[in-house]
Amino acid sequence: MAFWTCREAAVSAPHVHDYDEYFMVVEGCYTLIIDGRRIPVKAGEEYFIPKGLWHGGEPLAGTRTIQAFGGRRSERAHE
Repeated sequence: MAFWTCREAAVSAPHVHDYDEYFMVVEGCYTLIIDGRRIPVKAGEEYFIPKGLWHGGEPLAGTRTIQAFGGRRSERAHE
């Protein structure tokens, strides 16, 4: 789980994960780029990126997101 604030406009180069990714935009706008399509995800909206899908993005300055990666529970030692 990650809570990110993008202080300035940025570009995330195309990349792929071997796990699912889910994110929600809390404030601002994060434009996803998938297969050449630009998909604006605005405050209050969410998006699911399945593992193996190449994607990149462009958050605007001030954009805040909550992102969950992997969909697996963390391991804890049993007492």
